Amino acid sequence: MSAADIELWIHARPDRTLSISQRHADVMDRMSRIGAPLGFAGLELPDTPDCGDGLVATYTVKLPIRGLRFVGDYAYRGDRYVYEDMASYDEHLRFGFKISNKAINYAVVLNEYFPNVVEAFRGYKAHVSYDLYGLYYQGGLNDDNSIYNGLREDKTVDVDGRNNIYTLYPAQFWDATLCQRALGYGPDEVIARLQGMCRMAVRLMDGVYLVLNDDPNMSYENFLKMNEQFKPILGLV
Repeated sequence: MSAADIELWIHARPDRTLSISQRHADVMDRMSRIGAPLGFAGLELPDTPDCGDGLVATYTVKLPIRGLRFVGDYAYRGDRYVYEDMASYDEHLRFGFKISNKAINYAVVLNEYFPNVVEAFRGYKAHVSYDLYGLYYQGGLNDDNSIYNGLREDKTVDVDGRNNIYTLYPAQFWDATLCQRALGYGPDEVIARLQGMCRMAVRLMDGVYLVLNDDPNMSYENFLKMNEQFKPILGLV
């Protein structure tokens, strides 16, 4: 088995009606109802983090599984701070581990545990990143992807953000708003288009959760094939 790095990303739009303290209390309450490997049940929970002199309040939780990393963050809540409608203003939960970690069943994480955490955080989008495949697909360090670069040059497009879906990952969640803005149709249509063609396509909260590939030894070639197969079905560039 490879030593590929796996990262689980969950994004939420900051709710300025909730203070960081209120948001943190809610997230900790929900996460403490979820057990291992991704949940915080029975763990020592961190105090509310502070932004300090910055615009992000970051915290960690020590998880019992060796090699499983976690970091969370909240966005600054100042009354006069202007949020832009872009994913760079999101708040996050992030997990990381090696695919070779025998204490973590990758397929079970994708099919069972990950959607539970997405719901607990009340995310609007989430994805499972397999090694650097997503970066390679977007053009790599040399930005060698004319389609992706063209999207980035369009100031109305938040590429792989709040109004665009460019990269398909082994697993992902899109809420109803993101579906409408990026696809032009809702979660039920996503499921109808993919029904019987992928590992999982189900409703989650008001959105859709997809598992397109849960192979722990997925090659980059299969990552490309996954995008080439499903993007036309979804109407994505």
